[in-house]
Amino acid sequence: MSIDVSAPSAGPGEASSVLRLLGKIGALAAPLALGACVLSVFNLGTLALLSRYDQGPALHTVSLLQPAFFLIIALMEGLGITNQVFAARTKRAFSQHGLRGSSWRLAIIGLGLLFLLTALAYGAERVFGSRAGSWEPVLADLPYAILSMAAFVVFEVYHGALRGRGRIFLGLVPFALAVTVTLAVMYGLLTQYDLGLYAVLLGNFVGPLLLLPVIIYLVHREARGGEPMSTRALYGQLRGLLAGVGGPVFFSILVASASAAVIFPVLDRFGKEEVSAFLVIIRLRVAFMIPAVAAGSAIAILVNQCFDEKLKHGSSGRILAVGLPVIFGFYLLATLALAFAPGMAIDTIVPQQTAALNVWSLRLLLLLSPTFFLLPCAVCMQIVLEQVGDGLKVLVLTIVVEVATVCALLFALQDEQSIEFVCYVLIASAGVTFIAFLVRILMLSRKWEASRAV
Repeated sequence: MSIDVSAPSAGPGEASSVLRLLGKIGALAAPLALGACVLSVFNLGTLALLSRYDQGPALHTVSLLQPAFFLIIALMEGLGITNQVFAARTKRAFSQHGLRGSSWRLAIIGLGLLFLLTALAYGAERVFGSRAGSWEPVLADLPYAILSMAAFVVFEVYHGALRGRGRIFLGLVPFALAVTVTLAVMYGLLTQYDLGLYAVLLGNFVGPLLLLPVIIYLVHREARGGEPMSTRALYGQLRGLLAGVGGPVFFSILVASASAAVIFPVLDRFGKEEVSAFLVIIRLRVAFMIPAVAAGSAIAILVNQCFDEKLKHGSSGRILAVGLPVIFGFYLLATLALAFAPGMAIDTIVPQQTAALNVWSLRLLLLLSPTFFLLPCAVCMQIVLEQVGDGLKVLVLTIVVEVATVCALLFALQDEQSIEFVCYVLIASAGVTFIAFLVRILMLSRKWEASRAV
């Protein structure tokens, strides 16, 4: 379905045209935001359960395992979005054989890579475990942490197929149920058996595993009818999409996670509460980004519809001129509200009874509060730039900023800088990214305006 986004007439109808455009952005963003909310409930719910019911170091261990989870998330998103794009491009033809074939083949690829990572993690534990010092327990748990995500990888591949077919709400039902089962399993194992980290790992595995038959059935039902696709044609499309879509998504997430992967070992020298509090802030900020991610995707869809329908490029510039300032204004107000009442957000995740973790979470939230404006707005612009064909420039810029950030964090580690210095580095990194993406957006808008005038 296409949406008319041609430039409206000037005059008294200008305000109403702006409101109509914002309504279109909101209508596209709403289902995307719902999916992100479910994922955020999973992330924040895990932290809330650990901070309330775990009597051991599970939250600290989960924090130190974040680099491995970032890698798995990059793998999941790369394969899931590949299947999403395949499903969208083959919606009108080849649906029967193609969608089923792409889903199980990409799932097999994901499981194969996951088992390879598990073998490497097991080998690392055997070789370096006795010399890893305080990190020895983390290395011992790493293979189990990787394997615990096996069902989620397969689930995400099939979930991507439903998103690509436009069945966003249909895919949300098993996804929400999987998250509910996961959190219920964690709660039961923490409160009844005090399993700590293994409650989290078992929950991660059991929830999506129980709902896998449901999502597979939904994809197979969606794939009924249509003409079969030859195996050769299927492999050709998948190879092209893995190279052109899945690979860049994987590396973009991996590069963007580089500084976050370094920050946990850096903060670990300050203490368990500090590194655990940083994980709380990261998960809270991810939840805070939901409107930005959804709005960025919606804006990108509308801009691409302008290109697809051969509308004037000035209409695309108008979408950016209306949508982005609203997002910026929303996040400015939301960040100010968060800074004035940080306890409301932190107490929801970390109870006040967990005094040290609660205090450190509040402190880091206040220190990093500027990033709650800068990063969501930067992510919103990044999504737009990537989806209008500027992905290579975005990747290069991300690499440059992340390398500089990692170098600064390593300097902080070697020079034994304070935790405030680490936070200032992260604020500066977010600020540079925001400014660079804003400049690029303005350059594209002027280019589109110039093409409209011709």
